[in-house]
Amino acid sequence: MTTFSRLLSLIVATTISVVAVAQTPVDSVAARDTITDARFELPQAYVDNLEKHLDDWYLLNYTVYEPQKSRTTHDVNYPDSVYRRRLSDLETVIDMPYNQIVRNCIDRYMRNSRNSLSAILGRSTRFMPIFEQALEEAGLPLELKYLAVVESALRPDATSRVGAAGLWQFMAPTGRMYNLEVSSLVDERRDPYKSTAAAARYLKDLYDMFGDWHLALAAYNCGPGKVARCIRATGKKDFWDIYYMLPSETRMYVPLFIAANYAMTYYEQHNIEPVLPIKRLTTDSVTVKNRLYFEHISKVMDIPVDALKELNPQYRCDIIPGSATKPYTLILPSQQAFAFVVMQDSIIAYTKREMEAQGITEDEISTEPTPIYHKVRSGETLSKIARKYGTTVKNIKKWSGIKSDRLRVGQTVIVGWSNGSYVAPKSAAKSKKATADKSSYHKVRKGETLSTIAQRYGTTVKRIKRANNMTSDRISVGQRLAIP
Repeated sequence: MTTFSRLLSLIVATTISVVAVAQTPVDSVAARDTITDARFELPQAYVDNLEKHLDDWYLLNYTVYEPQKSRTTHDVNYPDSVYRRRLSDLETVIDMPYNQIVRNCIDRYMRNSRNSLSAILGRSTRFMPIFEQALEEAGLPLELKYLAVVESALRPDATSRVGAAGLWQFMAPTGRMYNLEVSSLVDERRDPYKSTAAAARYLKDLYDMFGDWHLALAAYNCGPGKVARCIRATGKKDFWDIYYMLPSETRMYVPLFIAANYAMTYYEQHNIEPVLPIKRLTTDSVTVKNRLYFEHISKVMDIPVDALKELNPQYRCDIIPGSATKPYTLILPSQQAFAFVVMQDSIIAYTKREMEAQGITEDEISTEPTPIYHKVRSGETLSKIARKYGTTVKNIKKWSGIKSDRLRVGQTVIVGWSNGSYVAPKSAAKSKKATADKSSYHKVRKGETLSTIAQRYGTTVKRIKRANNMTSDRISVGQRLAIP
């Protein structure tokens, strides 16, 4: 057991110890079968992920994807007895009770999100084998694989409004606790293999703490401390008995998990057709010991950048920061993995030429990048900010972890990366180079730094300092800088 799990086990054990074992209520079975919730409300993160744009690279390239198909069919309205029987027929370790709340969650899949469920079923052919292997190795119930349906709708790029990320929606501190790297360039919460292994370990630790899968699932959502406090306050140790004490999002969590198990098993009985694979996606991993860019791999190997992003969602800026002391893994379609090994030297050489063309030295390439921030002013939009820094709206939203195009005054967004880590699109690079050619000097304005000026002109801080014989990064308003 990890140090973290031992500590939490002690906290939970101390909290629960005040509850007598004899207090396990006789009416807990009735509660799980008869409970209702007039204020039924699905978690916003769940709704966002379920309704997210469905035309991802995998669906478009490896399946027969017809988005309108499930909308032309209709759900079948079964009596409660059928739902109850079907859930009881599931061969699961985790209890799958039926009640009004579970029924509402089932209806969400079968009536309101039919097209989304078709896409989820299509993605499941890719991810379920990964989940099953990790759960088997950890000795956990295989039905936990459907928890990722609730968490992310099987989208590795899913990000919640509070910053949870990946298939299993880890918060950054919890991810790091389970040895997932979360940095400027790498976010292993989005790595399907590593995040699944981490989720299995976390779920096992939570079950060891509570001895009940429903409580463990609730703790996965809101934290073990909160669940333990609810147990202490009520004297009950059953999810359905502490239901109304839990945060509103957590109340829906276990019912949604039960509904996901139902939906992924009985979709055919509700006239829902999965997105069908037209060819199998087989992949292999290769080791990368150099800093490589998706754009350069794509150019040399003729692999779409979208494919690299889909298979390697953990690389936040489309950069693999590999080195001899810290290699990273790149996932590629099997037929192209061998080609990468053969062509790796050509890719490295291509990267070097591109960097030299932009005036970026090898020392700058190997330096750990730092984000360049912009504070939103009145009247600014993402489009205006993107044009100012020679990047795209999509990049700013991705780097800053924001979904909406709306900005508020005073909000801080990431507009680029210093030390040569961000390779500007060719069109932007040409535009900035032309600007620099017309005016070889820049007059420093209020709020500007060497980093923001370097980004604006498509150069680097080191080159500006070298051109102006500067030893410090300090600049003053009105100062004229030569732009190399």
